[in-house]
Amino acid sequence: DVDSAAATVERRIAVKGPKGRRPLTLFGFDDHLTRLDGSLTQRFARQGDDFEIGLYLPTPIAKAIGVDGANTVKVEVGERTERIPLAGTLSSEEIGSLAQSPIALAPLGYAQELASMPGKVSRILVAPLPGHEREARVALSKLSSGTLNVRKSNTEATLLDEAASADRQSSALFSALSLVVGILLAYNAMLLSLVERRRDVATAHSLGSSRKTIVASIIFNALILGLAGSILGVFLGDQLSRYVLHQVPGYLSTAFAIGNQRIVGIDLIVISIVGGTLAALAAAARPMKELLKVGATDSFHEKTPETTLTQASIASKRMLIGGIGLIVASLVVSTTMPEVALYGFIVLVIGVVMVLPSLVIYLLIAARRVTKRTSSGAAHIAVSELSSTPTRATALAAVVTLAVFSIVGITGTKENLTTGVTQLTSGVYENADVWVTPGGGENAYLTQRFNHPKVIRQLNQLSEVESVRVTRASFIDLSDKRLLVIGETGRSKHPIGPSQIIQGDLNLATRRFRDGGWAALTKKVADELNLEIGQDFNMPTPTGNTQFKLAATITNYGWPSGTLMVNSRDYEQIWKVPEASAIQVDLANGVPIATGKHAIERALGRSSALKVQTAEEGTAASSATTRQGLARLDQISTMVLAAAVLAVVAAMLGSVWQRRQRFWGLVSLGASAGQLFRITFIEIGVILLLGCLIGAGFGFIFQAVCDRWLEQTTGYPVPFSMAWGLALQTIALFVTLALLAVAVPVRMVLSKRYLSAAPSK
Repeated sequence: DVDSAAATVERRIAVKGPKGRRPLTLFGFDDHLTRLDGSLTQRFARQGDDFEIGLYLPTPIAKAIGVDGANTVKVEVGERTERIPLAGTLSSEEIGSLAQSPIALAPLGYAQELASMPGKVSRILVAPLPGHEREARVALSKLSSGTLNVRKSNTEATLLDEAASADRQSSALFSALSLVVGILLAYNAMLLSLVERRRDVATAHSLGSSRKTIVASIIFNALILGLAGSILGVFLGDQLSRYVLHQVPGYLSTAFAIGNQRIVGIDLIVISIVGGTLAALAAAARPMKELLKVGATDSFHEKTPETTLTQASIASKRMLIGGIGLIVASLVVSTTMPEVALYGFIVLVIGVVMVLPSLVIYLLIAARRVTKRTSSGAAHIAVSELSSTPTRATALAAVVTLAVFSIVGITGTKENLTTGVTQLTSGVYENADVWVTPGGGENAYLTQRFNHPKVIRQLNQLSEVESVRVTRASFIDLSDKRLLVIGETGRSKHPIGPSQIIQGDLNLATRRFRDGGWAALTKKVADELNLEIGQDFNMPTPTGNTQFKLAATITNYGWPSGTLMVNSRDYEQIWKVPEASAIQVDLANGVPIATGKHAIERALGRSSALKVQTAEEGTAASSATTRQGLARLDQISTMVLAAAVLAVVAAMLGSVWQRRQRFWGLVSLGASAGQLFRITFIEIGVILLLGCLIGAGFGFIFQAVCDRWLEQTTGYPVPFSMAWGLALQTIALFVTLALLAVAVPVRMVLSKRYLSAAPSK
């Protein structure tokens, strides 16, 4: 039932050149592979069997490290560093988008020698006869006797998709929230000009324009603004994704050979443009509604602040009730149904915006009562200005609220998640004083192997070293997941990290783990298998299905798909892997960490490809790589901060500048620069303070709910810590921006140039 088959060798290596170092996946191939007609091997198919001995690198990688045109390249494999021939480079014209992938090719026999895998292969690619796929799969499964995975060739993509789900889910959540916040910011920014547009409507009506013409003019105006702003936003977002946000999370490249291909879906562009345009049209509908309902003159008729507040209070009560209902519903949904939490969080944002008008109205009513009992003319004028235009006050408060909510909620959650990842890696590396591992930051999960007997002998000869222990790790495929397997020695201080246990007694689990036959499993995976503590379960291994007993459920140890932790003796017997993944070193009493590290480095020699790290250095390096899975959150939070600052500055400047005529009136009545500044600052400060407090309060709520959601869906530990410091920093930033936003326009209004132009306005 098989038409053709080809064996390959796969091994993680690193290439070094004058311009840097790149971790890659080495693929060994022979002429059988060229018969499968893959784009990667078309060039070699044309060459026939005459392969040059050496390494083939994609052209972009060769250029990046400075070896394009060179004859040799330095390669790190396990504990060795070798200089080998560079047989050629592969351009995108020859292998397409694969040129962007972190791979290296070599003839099969040479790759086996380089990878220290003589006579061994990693994978066999099989092409069944047409129509015989099922028969071939059954026969191959029988042939492998359950010790090999017999799967479709696209399974690797499925496993990658599952491993990237944590990054994708968190990115989708915060991206969707950012989109909703952006649309609401656009809506409220348009509302800031409501009074001015009412004036335009009244003017057009007095000049004889029909309602149809006025409505068409408003729609056209909003359409142009919405389209122009949305298209500009899409362009800027495209540039950001091209030059800033294009890196693939480093933790994925540990288990998958993936590159940096950038895909921008047309659906994202359409959603962004349509969303921004609809926001502008929705804000423009307010004066159109008043025009069609009460007429242009009545819609612009000046009302007393008391009348305005009373009418606004009545209109906002329904929104208040609806907003509270949405907030409560979103919290219930987000905490009880994690699978639809994304929609719950979006509803939460909408609910927050809906309760704002009532809160602003109640604040203004309270402020008017207070100002009646004070003798401050600036405060009285400022509150009267706000009370006469509650829509503008609500819009400004909404911009500030959304900005603070986004910063506190998104950035606060990201910081909690980062703290959890650091605690997680610290729990691994605290088992030894010094760690000896191959590779660099790309080996965050310690899955790269190396021949260790010689290294063990070298370390045991050092007076600075008290003891050494071997740790092994690798990946296995369980259904649609690629699990990280850690073979931890029972002689470690904490074979199972105390901070990593979720269910189970630590002391009992540790004793069972050291005895052998027991294992710890990520809680999310254990729940999917319906396992309880002490229950038997089977795992696919290179020697067939193996039975373990569940000693405890743990976090994911930084690998999103989940982790299986077994005793190192069990690992060596079942996985049949003689090489080590890491060596844990305990230093002799009284030996400083730095001294012990330098002694180990000298013993290994400069030619060694092994990396020597203290527990603190290992924690920092591993955390940095693991946190790359959270890189999108970091980037999104930065973008949210930048957008929020720009939105608040623009809203404040626009709010002040739109009322320059009223300021000229105050100046003509004898108001000084100080009085004008105080009036404006009190007016903006009241709304700014309200927006900051509401935004921070709901940001804390969002942070708590989101922390729990991320912990349930990703398996990462997320210790909750309310982002008080971040909230205070954000409020201080916006207060500073408010001072600047007030000072600049007031200074411009008071300048002779604008004063001389005032009468003509």
